[in-house]
Order: sequence, then structure tokens, then C-alpha cells
Amino acid sequence: MKLLKLLSCLSFIALLGCASSEPVVQQQDSNADEVRANSAKAYSELDAEK
Repeated sequence: MKLLKLLSCLSFIALLGCASSEPVVQQQDSNADEVRANSAKAYSELDAEK
């Protein structure tokens, strides 16, 4: 009984967390080359820190 109560509380909390989160907005005009350039820049910055 305690396990059932715990699971129901956790599912309620998870439901509240999903309901309160902002929806993900997809960018329709995202450029693949720009994404590749940004990721290459980020990886080069990580390598420079080492």
C-alpha cells in the first residue's frame, strides 16, 4: 500500500513537472552548416582548454 501511494505521488509530481515546462520551439530555418560550424568551434574551445 505504501509503495502504491509512493508511486502515485511520484507520478503526480512528474505530471506537474511536465505540465509546467515550456514547450520546445523548433526553428524552421536552422542551417546545418551553421550548426556544424558552431559545434566545431565548441570542440576546438574544449581542446584549447586542455
